[in-house]
Amino acid sequence: MLTLLSAIIFILAPVALAQQSAWGQCSGDSYTQTGFDPSGAIPSLANPIGNPPFPGFTATGGANWVGFGTTTFNKSKIFTYNYAYGGATIDANLVAPYTPTVISLTQQVDQFLTTVANKPPSTPWTSANSLFSVFIGINDIGNSYYLSGDRAAFSDTLLNAEFALVEKLVPRNFLFVNVPPIDRSPLVRTLPDNHARLAEKTVIQGFNSKLAAKIAAFKANHTGVETYTWDSSATFTRILDSPTTYGFRDATTFGDGTGIFWGNNYHPSSQAHQIFAQDVATVLQSTIW
Repeated sequence: MLTLLSAIIFILAPVALAQQSAWGQCSGDSYTQTGFDPSGAIPSLANPIGNPPFPGFTATGGANWVGFGTTTFNKSKIFTYNYAYGGATIDANLVAPYTPTVISLTQQVDQFLTTVANKPPSTPWTSANSLFSVFIGINDIGNSYYLSGDRAAFSDTLLNAEFALVEKLVPRNFLFVNVPPIDRSPLVRTLPDNHARLAEKTVIQGFNSKLAAKIAAFKANHTGVETYTWDSSATFTRILDSPTTYGFRDATTFGDGTGIFWGNNYHPSSQAHQIFAQDVATVLQSTIW
């Protein structure tokens, strides 16, 4: 199984093994990032995420959902090309990231199109054994929900930009991830203005509803395309509503250690990501991933 949080690309490559192989391409933000450098070592049997050494550079240390999906919760030997970058937005011209050096989803897709999209001998993927995952929107909303103007209309603008990029992609299998309830993160919960938290919650819910409609339309308009959706919002809500059921002490503590859902005040821990990866595997249970 391969998936991404925010925007990321992964590919699974077939090799001469008893176990079936596949490619995964991921795009996204810090919820998905592993620190992959497209100009560095490519995914291999020794390191299925290519570079840096597994589990990579993740937001809170330890494997994230992409790492667990690549190495543990899957049905194939998976090689993952993860273009996700911390702080990424869909298009920096629409929502500026926290710093200009952040690689947006637009740039991540360009990285893919100018490298392994050309199917070099080192990465002989096919449409049948490759999966493209997109997990994006956290920073687009977090950096704009409080601005004036019609936020619902702006969500349409963001999603139109995202799916214009998706249209450029070669793989025929897509995994989409919606935006989790970031309004329940320790960072947002401590905002002095509760109206801000509620405003972000409203924008997230509207964005996710529109994303579901865009996914359905994309599939309907493309014969042969398969789409899968991991409802990260539902997963987060299920765990945060009953944290002890899933091995966590509560829904608000953050930091290092076992039994803590939030690895820092905005990002889930590796322990939480393990559950995310299991949920993604369930979404992909009918596939080779």
